[in-house]
Amino acid sequence: MLYKELLLNVLALCLLFSHSQATESSYKERLDLTPLPRNTLLASFNFELYSDPNIVGQNETIWAETHYALFPRSVGQIVRSTSTHDLHLRFSQGWWESEDWGSLPHNGRHSGGTGVELWANVAGKTREEAENRWYELASALSGLFCASLNFIDSTKTTSGPTAFLQNNQTSGLYYFHGSLPQETICTENLTPFLKLLPCKGFAGVSSLLDGHQIFDSKWQSMALDFVPVCDGESCKLHMTEKIDVVLDVQRLMGRKANPIPEPPPVSQLNCNTSKTYHSDSICFPLASPEEINWKLSDIFGTTVRSRCIPDHTSILTDAELNHSICTHVTPEWDVVREGGSLSYSGGNVACYSLTQNEIFDLAFSTTRSSSVSVPDRPPVYVQRSMTGRGQQNGGIQIIITNPSPTESVSLIYFESLPWFMKTYMHTMTEVLSLPNPDSVAITDVIKKANYKPSLERVRDSSLELYIELPASARLTLSYDFDNVLLYLIEYPPDANRGFDVSPAIVTVLTELDGIMTPSYALRTSSLLLSLPTPDFSMPYNVIILTSTVMALAFGTIFNILVRRFVYEEDIQRDSVSVLARLKQHLTSRFKTKETAASERPKSAE
Repeated sequence: MLYKELLLNVLALCLLFSHSQATESSYKERLDLTPLPRNTLLASFNFELYSDPNIVGQNETIWAETHYALFPRSVGQIVRSTSTHDLHLRFSQGWWESEDWGSLPHNGRHSGGTGVELWANVAGKTREEAENRWYELASALSGLFCASLNFIDSTKTTSGPTAFLQNNQTSGLYYFHGSLPQETICTENLTPFLKLLPCKGFAGVSSLLDGHQIFDSKWQSMALDFVPVCDGESCKLHMTEKIDVVLDVQRLMGRKANPIPEPPPVSQLNCNTSKTYHSDSICFPLASPEEINWKLSDIFGTTVRSRCIPDHTSILTDAELNHSICTHVTPEWDVVREGGSLSYSGGNVACYSLTQNEIFDLAFSTTRSSSVSVPDRPPVYVQRSMTGRGQQNGGIQIIITNPSPTESVSLIYFESLPWFMKTYMHTMTEVLSLPNPDSVAITDVIKKANYKPSLERVRDSSLELYIELPASARLTLSYDFDNVLLYLIEYPPDANRGFDVSPAIVTVLTELDGIMTPSYALRTSSLLLSLPTPDFSMPYNVIILTSTVMALAFGTIFNILVRRFVYEEDIQRDSVSVLARLKQHLTSRFKTKETAASERPKSAE
């Protein structure tokens, strides 16, 4: 009995200790729904996790004493083993239409370029040691998120734009940036994101994240950030997950009505009959319908199943639990909720708090779907494209436009080009278009330029430009490059498709307390480079021809060495002699048996 009481006391102390260790952990989640022009919907999922503030030390030891109450252990252990100070991972697919949709969500701070993008500050005594840990970090994250991050090597690693180094200039930390523009994003990448959340996508706003809807969108971006938040010698780990999706409402509603895609009948096509060329075989589609109604469950295929309540929620305060869904609509929209409670309403924003064990849904209806919240205009527009023709040489053209009629914009343009694009920076031309051409010189626009040439099969080239673009100005940059012929084994299986070139990164700077701080970031679209490719059928033809010649030669030599050639008459004579000997042998055998039978004594009668 004494032993049982002692054991119960120990268990109670352990539970009390774990209770006290989890008191500082917190989890927040929020979903923002914003209708966009042409019946599209921007859905922004935001998840935040804080660990316990019991981490002491800096750089290599900052992750040393983490207690994983709500914080995901898988990523925490990876970051700790590689001595990573902060980590930023992006998965993006599609194109963001800035002219129609305005600024990127979160001012582009959590949006990446096409494919996969990874950057981090890694601790190390030397740069070589930190670089090796960087490759270990990429390989570990590759297995965790089912991505090809293990292909990030020295040729795909750069120092990144200088604007990314803000407030990270700590002694012993080295910054690395890598990207894979050819990576295809799919459900295999979404599932690991959900596994990092406390409710694993089974409750809360994360239960709406379904791969069929997310990846059938016009644009989607998944972001993961791990940063330490320190107060003196005590630090917390802050994890942020953000998933932003632009959904086509009409397309998703059509999929619900007709799960098997098929062309609609001619009678159901919405055609503009006022066109002169309209006929039974020619249809000019009408604009998106103004009257539309849909539910949240229609778009995502399910309702919100209760609120996400982690294991330690009972010891958290209501202020730390922010489980809500917010809508950003104009007065022309009617929003009716099912379940939950209205927690905030002001202007065009209304937020609804999720409740426990209660299904939540929202119904949207309007007769003017074109009436949406006016999107913020991005501070800069950037276009990047290939020029030239053929597969031997070409060029790159960048057009940067400042839409503001009154204010200039400061920005950093950064791009990394693969080593097999042999660039010629002396061919760069700058053309500045202004309302008053004589007001600003081109030397006052490009303040500074940093260029690091490539080393063949060792590292890529990088270009970084510091630009001060005047109001209503447009800057056009162009330069030439040559294509390098690769080794046969360096071509991918789909070499004739081309090679993907990473998007350029544009960071807009704003002066804050006398310091230029990043305020907006965007990525251009990736480029497709066509390299001179050999005839890959020739190795096959050579192998077939060589194998045929070798087979004929080997067969002839083998027959000469093994077979014995004789005349046909000898074969016939030999066959007759063989038959004669066989006949003689059988005859002698029968005679021997008859003689033995005749000599046998007769039995007495």
